[in-house]
Amino acid sequence: MSLPGKTMKIGGWNYHVSDQGSGDKGVVMLVHGMPDDGSCWKYQAPALLNAGYRVIVPDTLGYGLTDRPVEVEHYKVENIIGHMFEIIEELGLKDINLVGHDWGSAITWAMVMEKPELFRKFCSLSVGHLGCVFGQAHDMTQERGTPERMLESVKTNWFTFHHTQAGMEELYMTNDFRYFDLFFCSHPEKEEVKRLIKQTGRIEWLNYDIANPMVMDYLATAKDPNFYPNTVVPTMVIYPEQDMFLWPTQAIDTPSRVDAECRIEFIQGGHWSMLDHPDDVNVRMLEWFGSESYDVRANVKEA
Repeated sequence: MSLPGKTMKIGGWNYHVSDQGSGDKGVVMLVHGMPDDGSCWKYQAPALLNAGYRVIVPDTLGYGLTDRPVEVEHYKVENIIGHMFEIIEELGLKDINLVGHDWGSAITWAMVMEKPELFRKFCSLSVGHLGCVFGQAHDMTQERGTPERMLESVKTNWFTFHHTQAGMEELYMTNDFRYFDLFFCSHPEKEEVKRLIKQTGRIEWLNYDIANPMVMDYLATAKDPNFYPNTVVPTMVIYPEQDMFLWPTQAIDTPSRVDAECRIEFIQGGHWSMLDHPDDVNVRMLEWFGSESYDVRANVKEA
C-alpha cells in the first residue's frame, strides 16, 4: 500500500506523491524500483521525518496509486526521469538528498548526471554507477578487463532480458504464481506484491524492461565508455552482500566514476535491504546526509 500522499498531474498522468515533514534539516527524495511502490520506503520515511527532513516519495508510473498505462512507450526511462524532474519543479525542491533503489537507482543515477546542481548528496541502494554496471562487460583495461568480469555483468543481468520476452506476464502468474515465488524468493513482502497484481491481473512494471532493452546500454557503453558520464554529486552506494540481482564489483568500481566524495558501504541483507535490514540502511543514510543516528531505528511492527 502506497505511503500517504496527494495526486499531482505529472507528464499528463496522475502521480501519487507522498510529501511529508517540515524540512528543517533539508529534503530527501526516495525513488523505488521493481516490483515495489513507494511503500518500500516505509521504514526509512519515519526515520527521516524524525530527523527533521521533508520526505518526498513518488509512486512511479505503473505502480501503486499512480496511473498505469498499458502502452510500452510510456515507460521509456527518459520519460520517467522527466517526470521526476517535473515533481521537483512543481514542489519547488532544491539542495535535495536523493535516494534510489533498483530501477529507481537507474533513474536517480541519470538525474544526478543530468542536473547535478539540484542535488546535495546521493545514495543508491545496490546499484553502482551505470558506467560500471554496463561498462564492465567490455572493460579492456589491463587491471580489470577479464572474461570473468564480463560474464559477471551479463549473467547477473539475465532477468532483464527474460522480462522482455512474450509470455513473461503469464509465466509469473500461472500455477498460482509459482515462478514468481521462486524468482522473488528474497523479497520480504512478495505476498503483498502478488496481492496488488491480482487486483488488476496485469504486471505493468514489466514495461520498464521492455521499453528500455538493456542491450542498448551495453551497446552505448561499448561505443562510448563515457556514455554515462562521471557525476560531481557526493555519492554513497549501499551494497547488501546477499543481493541476488547485482554483483559487488559494479559497486566497488563506482568511486572511479564519481568526481566527489564517494563511499561504498557493504551490509548484510538481500536486494531489498531497505526492507530486510532497515536499521543498517537508516543508520548509514542518516549519517551520510549529516544527521544524528540516534533516532533511525525502524519501527517494523508499526510500519
